[in-house]
Amino acid sequence: MRKYLTEFFFLFSLFVMILCLFIMKSAIMPFFIGSATAYISYPIFKKLETVLKNRVISAVLTLSTICVLIAAVILIVLPTIVVEIESFFNYLPKLMEKIDVFLYKQLGEHFFEKLNFNITTFERIIKTIYLQIGQLPVGDIFQRLFSGFFSVFGIMLNIILVPLITYYFLVNASKIKELYLKIAPQEIREELGELLEKVHSALSNYLSGQFLVATFVGIYLSLGLYLVGIRYAFLIGFISGVLNMIPYVGFFSGLIPSILLAVFDNGELRYVVGVLIVFLTEVGIENLIYPIVMSKTTGINPLVVLLSILVGGYYGGILGIIIAVPVAVMIIPVFENFLRKKENG
Repeated sequence: MRKYLTEFFFLFSLFVMILCLFIMKSAIMPFFIGSATAYISYPIFKKLETVLKNRVISAVLTLSTICVLIAAVILIVLPTIVVEIESFFNYLPKLMEKIDVFLYKQLGEHFFEKLNFNITTFERIIKTIYLQIGQLPVGDIFQRLFSGFFSVFGIMLNIILVPLITYYFLVNASKIKELYLKIAPQEIREELGELLEKVHSALSNYLSGQFLVATFVGIYLSLGLYLVGIRYAFLIGFISGVLNMIPYVGFFSGLIPSILLAVFDNGELRYVVGVLIVFLTEVGIENLIYPIVMSKTTGINPLVVLLSILVGGYYGGILGIIIAVPVAVMIIPVFENFLRKKENG
């Protein structure tokens, strides 16, 4: 079993980090966010370092770029999404009534009444949700999202800590790797270094590829549905882009509401045809660009992605869902090492 010591050591290290993350979530969360931000932005840092030949300036410029992107999301993207969500909450009862009228014409009876579904009660529920969520300012939304992890003071503290931790990880990435290798038994250090390179290559390419594809899906569907004339095009495109990392979920999470709106809101066949053209062309283009942007990535089966998300959500909630797929991508090169050694053994 000693020939598998490298793989066991890496998996044990990964397990300990995940365990610490969940046990000491509040304390470790800033380090998790900072290290994740540093890892995702590391390619930008390396390109800047190659040009500028200075790690400190490159790290500062990388952090500045991240801050600009976050500011753009908070000031431009997020308010637009909030406005569309508010509008959607207001419009949903009306849409349900249109669906009920359509079903009455087709079936000769009110389908919702047959199911004991009261439109008035539903509208009252939607208005309650709208009052609780829809009218919240952007700042309050962020405060509610983070209140489970941090106090108000903690949020302010982490606004300072996370950039500092990100800066530290960017500047000292090579030293952190060297320290990890020194902790490992001397006999496996060289092989462990090679395994880390494989894991890094798989994970970094997967994350960058998924980000590029998700961005394309979100922008393409938003513009396409907007040109077709579908209501809430930006909201549908944004949700489809975010959920695109989950196989099939991103596609159907956009297609189903778009078809419903095309049928019951727009009410003409040309809108339905327009929606189908947008989604079919998106699938075609995505199938062309996906192999290109993911060509260097360790292959990961869609079923593995779904299973990892379900397991992560079951045991770790939202945080488990966030880290599930990256952890699965990290484990795949280790599993391949196991198989190669077994075949060679």
